[in-house]
Amino acid sequence: MMEYLQPFRKEVKECIKTGTYIGSGNPNSKILIVGKETSTDVENKANRDKHYVRFQRECLEDFKKNAIKWGLNIKNQVDANSLPVWIGGKDSPLISNPLFPFKSLQTNQLKEGQTWRKYQKLHDLIFFGDISLSREKEFNFHHNFFLTEMNNSPAKYSRDADKSGISDRKHFFKDSVFIQGFPVVVLACSNYINGDEIKEIFNVSFNKQGGKRKQLFWTHYNSDYTKLVIHTRQLSTNVSNDLLIEIADEIRHFLRQKEVNID
Repeated sequence: MMEYLQPFRKEVKECIKTGTYIGSGNPNSKILIVGKETSTDVENKANRDKHYVRFQRECLEDFKKNAIKWGLNIKNQVDANSLPVWIGGKDSPLISNPLFPFKSLQTNQLKEGQTWRKYQKLHDLIFFGDISLSREKEFNFHHNFFLTEMNNSPAKYSRDADKSGISDRKHFFKDSVFIQGFPVVVLACSNYINGDEIKEIFNVSFNKQGGKRKQLFWTHYNSDYTKLVIHTRQLSTNVSNDLLIEIADEIRHFLRQKEVNID
């Protein structure tokens, strides 16, 4: 049975009051992934059919009810194993739970450049040491990752997103006991945050730069090396396997040093 710990329960209670987006995945996991913003396309910039537009509207509504859905999960002690599978299709309603969104969705149902494909690769590299496991399987990274966004305003493209609330979002991260409790944080949000802000928000210091050319990442640790924060680009489009492998190696090594079971 899923145990919802007190820091998360408190966070959910506050976020229900304020309408703040929390995230999705396993709140008890060791790894927090912070993306740019949730992708929704209610304006139909992709120029798709009416079923696509309806689905995008449902996704936006799902985003707005994120904290409320978490509150229901806590109240009912919902476990990921008890959730129904998601069956897509033009007539299917959006039955999504933030604990495991779109359960049963296959990796081959999304294009290679989409963010979830990159997250699954990173997950399999960390926990299995093998990127090939990400091919033609169910997305299951939600079991070991918790995902949230640096920007609280959804958009189809980052260039069009309302970024006015990012500063408040950073204050939310700094003050959140739940967010600060993750020993590993991957800031996959590119220029939405800078090095000085990372130091201030997560109380860490810069360690080193990794990667090559435009496929770079930067590691940061706190004073007693119990927290690792990695800053990198958005994990989508042309993100290379080499970058994912290097980031995964850093995380895997850190978790092993801290005697966290990842096998």
